[in-house]
Amino acid sequence: MDLNKYDKLRSKINKKDFENNNKGLDKWLFGSSFVGNFASIFFSYFLVYPALLKTISINLFSGTWAMIVAFLFTNIFLIIYEVVKRYLAKNFSSDYVANRNMVKPAMVGWFVALITILGLSFYLSLSGSKNLATTSLFKNDVAQTELTIVKDSLSSIYENKKKIYTDDNEALRSVNNNLRVKLAETPLNYGYVRRDYQASIDKNTKIIDVNQLEINKLDEQLSARVEELKSNLNNTKVENKNEDSKNIVLFIIIAIFAEIIIVTGVYFREWYEYNLFIINQQKFEKVYLKKDRYRSLISFIYGEGKAATGDKVMGGLELKELVRDKTTIQNPSRFVDDFLHDMDRLNVFSTVGKRRFIAATYQEALDVIDKFDDTLRILENMK
Repeated sequence: MDLNKYDKLRSKINKKDFENNNKGLDKWLFGSSFVGNFASIFFSYFLVYPALLKTISINLFSGTWAMIVAFLFTNIFLIIYEVVKRYLAKNFSSDYVANRNMVKPAMVGWFVALITILGLSFYLSLSGSKNLATTSLFKNDVAQTELTIVKDSLSSIYENKKKIYTDDNEALRSVNNNLRVKLAETPLNYGYVRRDYQASIDKNTKIIDVNQLEINKLDEQLSARVEELKSNLNNTKVENKNEDSKNIVLFIIIAIFAEIIIVTGVYFREWYEYNLFIINQQKFEKVYLKKDRYRSLISFIYGEGKAATGDKVMGGLELKELVRDKTTIQNPSRFVDDFLHDMDRLNVFSTVGKRRFIAATYQEALDVIDKFDDTLRILENMK
């Protein structure tokens, strides 16, 4: 291993603390929680919008305006609902983490409200996802319409085929009727003529019977084709139902995951920030404590803003005695010496000989202390 590789490994290993280990996960989970809110709104929409549209159409007005009003009210309601859900999850998570993952009596109200909101949210999302996934009714209607069209087309085709035979039969029956009339009018002693008429009638009858057989065959073919279409329609309905079941399961899983990721993202953000604060509290709190003490001392020296630039600052011994008597600060002498040194260095005070004077206004002095945080952190962390 060369030095460059070791340097990279050293940098990587040294960065493995609580913040660096969880910072990326916190960002992804918290960002994903908003995606979860969008998914929850999306799925819930397919339950709320149709119901609201139906109610508006029946009781108020219908058409385009009903669709617009239902769309707006649905989205406004669902967005407000998700915002409230996030705040409830945030408040409960904050209290839950602060109380070491325990539900205290004071938190029961938040807990009940959150469970109620989440329960209703689950219902809206799951029911909406089911409605979204259920497409079989529409597909079945389309398939039924297509079957009717094909059936009518087949009926027309087979009717044209049968028309050849039915027209021929009608013509032959008409001829037979005429022949029977002539046969009845022919004298009995005209045996040859009568036999010829009867032979023609019998021949035509046979042709009619053959034609009828062809017509029956065509009817059977048409019935078989129709039954085949009906069988295909039933198979399509079964496939559509199975597809609905698969889609419902898929969308329900997505909806459940969306709700879980919302709660997880919000909770993890509260857990991460709270623990990050606890870990760094001892490290940085002394900086803010020192800053607050400096601000209080400045307020006292300036008389809460009454003193002006050029006024004399209270002597160091007197100030040390005052801090010793009025505060619980350990080693007040060192604290006052550090304070006066820092204020001189930051040009809040100026020293002429052995006398110290105010060199900055009260507000400027407070601003200097506020901006002094970064320097204080660096110096304090070196101790």
